Amino acid sequence: MNVFYAVLLLVLATIVANTLYPYFPLVPQAFYQIFAGALLSLVPLYHHFILEPEVFMLLIIAPLMFYDGSNADGKELRKNIGSILSMAVILAILTVILMGYLSHAMIASIPLALAFALAAIVTPTDAVAVSSITTNIAVPERVMGMLERESLFNDASGLVAFSLALTAFTTGKFSVGGGIKHFLFVFLGGLLIGLILGVIAVWARVYLVQSGKDSASVIVPYDVLVPFLIYLAAEHLGLSGILAVVAAGLIYSASNNQLRLSSTQLQLVSRSTWSIITSVLNGFVFVLLGVSLPTVWVNIQQDDTKSLPIYFLLAVTLYLVMLALRYLWIRFDWALVHSDKSDRRKNALVGALSGVHGTITLAMAFSLPLTFNGAAFPFRNTMIFIAAVVIILSLLVPTIVLPFVLPNKELPVDPAAALKERKALVAYATDRLAQESTAEPAATQSVIEILNSQATDQRPDKKKLQTILNQATQVEVKTVQAFADDGTVPQSFASRYVRMLVLKSQMSSNNPFVNLTLWIRFVWHRVAHAVTHRMIHGLMRNRRRDKRIAQQRQQFQQRPHMPGQQAAQERRIARQKERGQRRPPRNQRINQQRRENFYKIEAGVYTNVIDFLTSIASVDNQTEVNTVRNYYNARHRRIDTNQDDSQQNELFIQAFQFEYTYVREQRNARKLSPELADELYQQISTDQMLYMQEIAATD
Repeated sequence: MNVFYAVLLLVLATIVANTLYPYFPLVPQAFYQIFAGALLSLVPLYHHFILEPEVFMLLIIAPLMFYDGSNADGKELRKNIGSILSMAVILAILTVILMGYLSHAMIASIPLALAFALAAIVTPTDAVAVSSITTNIAVPERVMGMLERESLFNDASGLVAFSLALTAFTTGKFSVGGGIKHFLFVFLGGLLIGLILGVIAVWARVYLVQSGKDSASVIVPYDVLVPFLIYLAAEHLGLSGILAVVAAGLIYSASNNQLRLSSTQLQLVSRSTWSIITSVLNGFVFVLLGVSLPTVWVNIQQDDTKSLPIYFLLAVTLYLVMLALRYLWIRFDWALVHSDKSDRRKNALVGALSGVHGTITLAMAFSLPLTFNGAAFPFRNTMIFIAAVVIILSLLVPTIVLPFVLPNKELPVDPAAALKERKALVAYATDRLAQESTAEPAATQSVIEILNSQATDQRPDKKKLQTILNQATQVEVKTVQAFADDGTVPQSFASRYVRMLVLKSQMSSNNPFVNLTLWIRFVWHRVAHAVTHRMIHGLMRNRRRDKRIAQQRQQFQQRPHMPGQQAAQERRIARQKERGQRRPPRNQRINQQRRENFYKIEAGVYTNVIDFLTSIASVDNQTEVNTVRNYYNARHRRIDTNQDDSQQNELFIQAFQFEYTYVREQRNARKLSPELADELYQQISTDQMLYMQEIAATD
């Protein structure tokens, strides 16, 4: 149960950090996650927290590397194979050798083998960490591509070098020839087993799809399990599990055309699932770093407090030397980036600063053994501390320097402009739907409500919302007044309905004078109408009565009659009126009348309020109008439960056509850029695709 709570809190910390990031995007997301982890370390459950490296590599690194491989461009990899070997193999090995000797020279007490292990720990770079600090910065395309390709393969170089260094320290033996053979075996063997298992995984997936077993509940879990199984198989054979999952991911990328032979719904679910998994895992890494730092600090203070400045100086020196080495490597084009000479200096600086360390460095640091020959493993806490400082420096320095070197990223489509046009598009479609639809008003408004909910996720402005609510309430009152005036509903029921309406408004409004004014206006209208109505009705009733009496007297006088006949006739008429028709019980009759009156009022109010909201709707108040519309739609649906789904399907198809029409008209009028038009077309297509899938699923 403790494990469950530990994972739950880590996920919660990741969510909180990701939630705070949009409010202050100038600070990289990784720092929010590290800080959230540091706060989480105060929980007793994480005191003396120790990361299990095997579990970390399997559950976090394997799926992340597989995802990166499956999204890599195979053509670009083949085209830049020389650059990959230069950065991920040659530069990585040279960095390990140089950093190893430097570490041993600065702190002679660290054995040379452990110095090489430390160098191997801080060598691998992390493209995910680079992306987190360059979200709003325009990194040159050549440099970013080089960094992404490098991070796919240099992890394996660092892991193999780390394994060789640890073996040399624990056994006391090291052979250059044997080390090279072991490196090639692990490196090339991992690639080979990954390619073989990747082909098998793709073949099995295609078979499942072709045999009809292509439901999301089968294919999506299968895709998620593939990297774990391939990693475990490669590690069991003594090969690089990281390179194996990268190679398998590349096979998935190369087999993209075959994998697309599945339903659109399955592809959307699969992409969404992987997007969520990778987003959470990427945040997970830095939260774990934040959780681990306090434990590392406490342990190293217990070991040797006096040596802390030396360890910190070594970490800073290692980072600066690696920075200089990367700069020279790219500056003289040994990285085979093939950038123009005029851009080479700038690209070299950006490429050097973007050599950010993260996930693999953290995993290798914590994979150091806890004991050696029955005692604590020497310099374990020291090496973890140095690795943590290097990670933080590699995140902090580019965060500060890169904004001065590179311009802000210019998006092809401005998010604000896209949101505004999205609102206008939906407003156009809903307006035409409301005007041209021949379906039931409730069905039309239900479709309009769903379309509007997809247009924006902004919160409504309270003042605007309250103003529109008050206006809608006034429309309700006027409708009830009209029904009472023409006798559609009794005056007593109309008065009771308005009293309830005003009470509801008082509960939701901060201004009681608005509701008091509304009530006074209604009462004055009712009193004036009642007085006028009674006067007119009384005059008309008296006139009809007098006319009827005069006619009866005239008829009685014109025909012969016997004494007492007129009195008998009047008594018969009176008895007949008293008998009348049998009526239902009073309570039942009153309840039925109330329901009928309420249905009449609701139908009229709903129609008039929706017409009013449609007439005042605009792009500026769309969110507030939609909120009020949703309230009235929900209220009306509770009463009218006989809506036809087929009508809604037709209305959705019609609405999508209106949206396409809007984009086409705006594009022809040159009011939309080609990029923005393509973005809107893509959004409409995605919405239409998802809705058609829902229809197919419910049929």
